[in-house]
Amino acid sequence: MSIHSVAQDSLRITKDRYKEDQWYTSISFLLADESIEGFRLNGLSQSFSVGFIKDISLNDRSNRALGIGLGYGINNYGSNLSYSKENNNIYEFSLIESTQLISKNRLITHFLEVPIEFRWRTSTATKYKFWRIYTGYLLRYNFFSRLKPFYDPSIILNEVIPISHALKISAGYNTWNIYFEYSLTPFFKTGTQTNLGTPLELNAIRAGLVFYVL
Repeated sequence: MSIHSVAQDSLRITKDRYKEDQWYTSISFLLADESIEGFRLNGLSQSFSVGFIKDISLNDRSNRALGIGLGYGINNYGSNLSYSKENNNIYEFSLIESTQLISKNRLITHFLEVPIEFRWRTSTATKYKFWRIYTGYLLRYNFFSRLKPFYDPSIILNEVIPISHALKISAGYNTWNIYFEYSLTPFFKTGTQTNLGTPLELNAIRAGLVFYVL
C-alpha cells in the first residue's frame, strides 16, 4: 500500500489566487494480480517516487486546480519469478516452488513519471490545513529493469514494457494522504511466458501514502 502526506507553512499568492507548486514523495506497497498460475509475491514489495508538481488554478478560489509534474521512482518486487540459462546463452523465465528459496528474489524497475492530476481542496491563501482529493493519470517510462534471483547474478530485462499508464487517486487531511494506483498496462510485453508456457500477464497495484512539500 502507499501513503501520501502533505506539509506546508504557507501558500504562494498571485493576485487573488494561490498556487500549490509542490515537491512530493510517495512510499507504497506493491501488490500484483496473482491469477498467473504458479506466480506468488514474496516478502515486502515496495515502491518509492519523488518529483515536482506544477499547480494551475482552474477557478478564482483556487480550490480546483490542474497539477502537472515530473518524477523519478523505483519499484522493487519480491516474487518467485526466476530464470534459467539455456546452452545458447538465451534465458527463460521460471516460477520456483520453495518459499524458502524465493525470499531474496527481486524484480527491480527504475522509471520516470509524469503525473497529471485534477485537484479539489478546501484550502484558501492562508489556510493550509485542509481536506483534499487528487485524482488523475500517470505516464511512466521504465528505463531500466533487472531481475536478481537468490542464487544467480542479476540480468537486465528487455521484456518489461517501456511505456506504461496508470490511474490514481489520493485523499486526506493536512499531512496524511492515502494513495491508490492501478496500472492500465501489463508489466511484461505480450508473449512473455515461463518455461512451462504460462503467460506472464502481470498488472501492478500501489497503495500507501504521499508526502507533499511546498
